[in-house]
Amino acid sequence: MSPAPQAETLVTAIDHAEARSAAVGRAVSDAAEELDTVARRLGAEPEDGGWFGRAGRRARASVAGAAAESRMIAGACLFLSDVLRVEGARLARAVMSWDDDELARPGSGDHTAVVDADRALVQRLREAADALAGAADPDTRPCLDLSGTTDDDPRAIADLWHSLGPADRERLARDNPELGSMAGLSSAARDALNQTRLRRLLDALDRGGADAGLAAAGPGLAALSDYLDADPRRHLLVLHADGRAVVASENPDAADRVVTLVPGTGSSLESLGRTGERAEAMCEAADEVRSPESRDEETVDVAPVDAGTTACVSVAWQGYDAPDTITEAGRSLASARAHAEDLRTYAVGLDAVEAMDGDDAPHTAVGYSYGSATLGAAASDPRGLAADLMIHVGSPGASVDSIEQQWVDEGGASRRAHDREVAGVASRWDAVPWWSITGVLGERPGSGDFGGFAVDVTEPGSGPRSVVTTHSTYFDRGTVSLEELGRLIADTE
Repeated sequence: MSPAPQAETLVTAIDHAEARSAAVGRAVSDAAEELDTVARRLGAEPEDGGWFGRAGRRARASVAGAAAESRMIAGACLFLSDVLRVEGARLARAVMSWDDDELARPGSGDHTAVVDADRALVQRLREAADALAGAADPDTRPCLDLSGTTDDDPRAIADLWHSLGPADRERLARDNPELGSMAGLSSAARDALNQTRLRRLLDALDRGGADAGLAAAGPGLAALSDYLDADPRRHLLVLHADGRAVVASENPDAADRVVTLVPGTGSSLESLGRTGERAEAMCEAADEVRSPESRDEETVDVAPVDAGTTACVSVAWQGYDAPDTITEAGRSLASARAHAEDLRTYAVGLDAVEAMDGDDAPHTAVGYSYGSATLGAAASDPRGLAADLMIHVGSPGASVDSIEQQWVDEGGASRRAHDREVAGVASRWDAVPWWSITGVLGERPGSGDFGGFAVDVTEPGSGPRSVVTTHSTYFDRGTVSLEELGRLIADTE
């Protein structure tokens, strides 16, 4: 086999191994939590299925031991996936670069870079092997304070998390139940941790051991569980016991581009299916409008579909308490501002983890209706929002009055947003953007006063009667608005 096919085969094999390791890690993590649930039930009262006596103790010990073994295997698989994504990608780049140089001029390839990248990958793989062999016991490891060590900076967290071996990660996960919602961890690890925590919260609700706050969030958490169960590819990136969560359609760390949708008034975990469907529709529209040339280019150096490579991953960001009613939304920015930092931190964490493999995947943040105010509030922080394009759909106002108050986080460096980085998408027959004339929620992007650029998505033949329905149809398939959103996302670099 010639060098070029060998190099491409290596890239494909690494991508495939990464995806399979992540999938196995998530599945085994689920199995570990199921075993823990069985152990808890065995320890319940006899009338609730508990099992006492010597046989009961032996059964509980066996199940608990199996759960511990499963967690160790899951942790090693997730660690392996993370290592292959970063060190594996570095090796792949070194091999491809060597191959290009060799084809241009035989003997000119950088053999040292390939050897160094290979050694770095082998060294990290040994950590996974040691963990599986029981050579590293998390109980003997020093206590780590991830938050205190990094000052909660997602980029510092990403670097520190990646440097840790399976044993240290297991110790952190055991000591910090909310670790999965910390921006900077790989998405596969966050999903495994958050799915485990979700099951335990639902178990507490079933057993009647929940406090008032958790009990109030119960219906939303149950709806979230059903939504995740409906498609095993979905990743739970953030989970809060008060009824907030962030869910990706697949693993965003392995995507060519990511689209995050911040929903508007009335959204909640119970309506997450609608938000997720709208976000996925934008990804599908982006794929449909891409040119044949870009499709051909994109398929050269990526793994097959079954290896887990995804062109576009959508994220339903229900990370804030959206106003319940239009009246509440129209008179206050409180909901938008309360969790603007959560949106900013999420975006930085996404960018930090994705950047570690050396391949830049564009991120488009979309704020719909009142979600536009949340998006604008997040970008008003001088540290910036890590997004390549901010789209405001049917915006009643973006929390601020001008694009001069919008900032972009570009690889950790903050700067003011450019006009082509902030878009206002609206139909002339949508009444919601008219609310911006009150100034209560700020100015709407795309207007002359705000700046940015406007995209008119008025449907041909629509008229005054469409005022009632226009605001809720932006993401409907077959509409001008969804086609334009797809074009904007596809063109984002």
